Amino acid sequence: MPGLPGRRGLRRRPLPAPLPRRQRLPQPVRVLPGPDGADPACGRCPPGRPRPSRRSAPLTPGRPAAAAAPPALTLPHDLWRQIARGTPDADTLRLLRTARAGRNLLLLRAVHHASRAAPGRAGRDSGTATALLAAVRRRAPAVFDTLVMDPAAGIVLAEAVRNGHGDPVAVLAAVAGHRAGLPFRLEVPVRHGTVELPGLGRAGLDPGASTARLERGPHGPTTVTAPGTPGAVLIPDPPAERAPGWEPVPRVRLTAPRPDAAPVIRLDSHDSLDLGVPRALGPQELARWRDRLGAAWEVLAVRHPERADAVRATVRAVVPLDPRRPRGTRGAWLSASFSDAFGLVALAPLDDPAELAAALVHETQHSLLYALQDLTRLLHARPGARGPAPWSDRPRPPSALLQGAVAFLVTAAFWRREAALGDRAAAAPYERWRRTAHLACDELERGGWLTEHGHRLLDALRDVLADWAAMPARGG
Repeated sequence: MPGLPGRRGLRRRPLPAPLPRRQRLPQPVRVLPGPDGADPACGRCPPGRPRPSRRSAPLTPGRPAAAAAPPALTLPHDLWRQIARGTPDADTLRLLRTARAGRNLLLLRAVHHASRAAPGRAGRDSGTATALLAAVRRRAPAVFDTLVMDPAAGIVLAEAVRNGHGDPVAVLAAVAGHRAGLPFRLEVPVRHGTVELPGLGRAGLDPGASTARLERGPHGPTTVTAPGTPGAVLIPDPPAERAPGWEPVPRVRLTAPRPDAAPVIRLDSHDSLDLGVPRALGPQELARWRDRLGAAWEVLAVRHPERADAVRATVRAVVPLDPRRPRGTRGAWLSASFSDAFGLVALAPLDDPAELAAALVHETQHSLLYALQDLTRLLHARPGARGPAPWSDRPRPPSALLQGAVAFLVTAAFWRREAALGDRAAAAPYERWRRTAHLACDELERGGWLTEHGHRLLDALRDVLADWAAMPARGG
């Protein structure tokens, strides 16, 4: 959205290019019957039961792409209310994470199918990577499950499907092989003189190198070599330790009133997100980010415990944004999220703890809605459909209007709570985002783009707005 006046603004970035039509997953997981509707009936099933999910064969070295879909999932009766209020319970959060894991498994399958048709070395390299992932899944299933749930997996796999090649998957396989302690040898791409290993760190190499070899023996260690780079870069065990040529991904452990509720967030970078050349945070900058996130988390944990639960269960990685204005935009990005990267949030260096906490809540809601759309279709708009958006000076597609309505409503709810707790400055952003969500809901209804489940979600959003109208926000 365009830069908004005042200090309580949020800025979104454009969505990435869609997946090729043949690889889109509008309904990857079947939904059991219940209060919110059912799948089409199956002639071989008992009356009232949906058609069962298609189950793929297990992931094996011989069939590395045949990733089994998750079991059929049930939409909770009060799902729409939970999403509209931005306070999903533990079961709903688990459901959404499982849905996204299923999507990533299907993307992995699509990458493998494409690689089998690739000629020469490209096909062999991709086959080697998927075979390693198969071995990890068999011998270290917890490592595989963690990888598939990671936001980096969504980014890498979607990029591989869009670009039609499996090179990025070798990077994921190397991460999995290192964590599982399995032997492997893989060729991976080098960008900007570095090899980025999501969730582990980056190896600095010769700037002229285009590919690097990652290799690990039966007893370790994992090394990175590339033409023009003297010697090998050693990836430590554990990888959080520094070593010559190796920069680990920094992690921030946030404090909380309950020790078991303290999340660990990594400070990530992904050049596939078009956020600039990845760079390491210096010690002072890293310390400032620890302080910022710690202060924002204290606001959530103490003043918004239900929203803190959603953030803790969703956000795995934060990408620090450059505070300077990105090229081709009229204002700085204050926060962003990405449809492929469930659990990843990009944040500008905001020093107001409440502002940063609001951004975390806002972007968490985007991630939850992206995952919900892995489960069920909410829109059936025609290609090219657009409608006016209250946060933009240009028409936006229905998907953006729906995302805006849902995310700005919980942003308004955050500031409404702040106002009730005595923050006099919170009344203005509450009213701004309440009105923004209200106008977006009106446009969605006028457009006629919503499915039955989309209307259920819209009704839940309007219920929240009606409750607020009946009980205006209180200031301090």
